[in-house]
Amino acid sequence: MRRTSPRFAKSLAVCAAASMAVAGLGVPAASAQQVLVPGSSFGFNVGGGGTVPDLDPTSDEYRDQLIAATNAARVANGRAPLAVNDDLNDIATAWSQVQASVDDMYHNPVLRDQVPSGTTRWSENVLQNWRNATPQELVDQWMASYGHRINLLRTDHTAMGMGVAVAGSNKLYATQVFTRS
Repeated sequence: MRRTSPRFAKSLAVCAAASMAVAGLGVPAASAQQVLVPGSSFGFNVGGGGTVPDLDPTSDEYRDQLIAATNAARVANGRAPLAVNDDLNDIATAWSQVQASVDDMYHNPVLRDQVPSGTTRWSENVLQNWRNATPQELVDQWMASYGHRINLLRTDHTAMGMGVAVAGSNKLYATQVFTRS
């Protein structure tokens, strides 16, 4: 009988957990881990079959917690907190709804046409997780990705907006829009 290498066994365990999550077989939320895709700056959290959060991800309270977690990450990294802009919240929410409607994650190709006039800089973070993800888990996911972390911590941003939508598959799509006016 051949022995399985520890590295292969770990990879197999991660794949099995991801498969169970996709199949909805109930990987507990507490054991969820981020899986980074090799050669990329993004990943996903396994554990889609966990418990349903107490908070509706599309609620204003969830967005407020997402904004607070984002500003807390900025302050923890020596950056000033950002002002919340309702127009940017609307843009981010609408884009998250587009992604949820097609159940696919991608960047907004017309963001530059949607940001308020007078904006001199803008950037966007998008992610896909699961309905049971907390606002803090979303920020942690962005912070674990080099490019998203840069956007989140830029010192030349002055305002932000957030939006979340959930697809019929229970995938959660979140968008952060950052600007400087």
